[in-house]
Amino acid sequence: MIFSFYPLSDNKQAGAAGDWDLNYHYDMGAPITIADIKDNLSGLTYHPDSDHLFAVLNNPEEIIELSKQGKIIRRIALNGFIDTESIDYLGNGLFVVSEERRHRLVFFYIDSTTTMIDYANVDHIPLNWASDENKGMEGVAWSARYGFFVLQEQPPKLVHHTPHDAEPLLDASRLNDSLPDEVSDYAGISMLQAGEEYLLVLSEESHKLHALNLQGQPVSKLSLTTGLFNLWPLMEQPEGVAVDKDGNIFIVGEPNQMLTLTRKTRLAQIPDKPRS
Repeated sequence: MIFSFYPLSDNKQAGAAGDWDLNYHYDMGAPITIADIKDNLSGLTYHPDSDHLFAVLNNPEEIIELSKQGKIIRRIALNGFIDTESIDYLGNGLFVVSEERRHRLVFFYIDSTTTMIDYANVDHIPLNWASDENKGMEGVAWSARYGFFVLQEQPPKLVHHTPHDAEPLLDASRLNDSLPDEVSDYAGISMLQAGEEYLLVLSEESHKLHALNLQGQPVSKLSLTTGLFNLWPLMEQPEGVAVDKDGNIFIVGEPNQMLTLTRKTRLAQIPDKPRS
């Protein structure tokens, strides 16, 4: 089941700052190293049925099921996949990953017994708009209402892909009109469910996390740096981002790091309204 989340603010000042003010509503932890992952930790998604995270590696191509504390639960081999950069959970056991070099979205099911997925048994759709083989499809996020939002790494670009049963955005052509000046690349993306939907977009080179509305307009941003004048990156190479049912945000990056942003203010959980 897919849920929407309406933030509950404990004072008026929080509401004035915005429901998804990343600085007001979150405490930032310290990055941890995930044991037994050597390198190439790339994308991340949240699986509400298990309350676990599912991460993807791009070499070797593999899915890692993780606890929210970064403990490895299970490894799933991706046989025949190439350059898997991002992952998202669509519901009912269905996942999607992006293959950057093939410019494809690839779909498959995972259940509690899955240990390997063979490329011969998957479905995929081509997205051939990326400008470069290795600067292409860096992130994918799924909205049950609007379809897919896919990131091009460089130059940074946000693309809306509408399946036949999804609603078109009112003006998808304006998604990139308000790109923040300091963003020179896109790395990871996730949906925020907060009454209306928002996009959580990660930039690796600028070391920032941005919340955007579905017109691409900035809602909030958070620096992933520390130290005097914020000159030191918290993570070596942030690559993927996911949000759990309580609104906590998880960021993973190469080679094998995970950072948790803990939600300080409560979220009220209600089911999505059924689509007509």
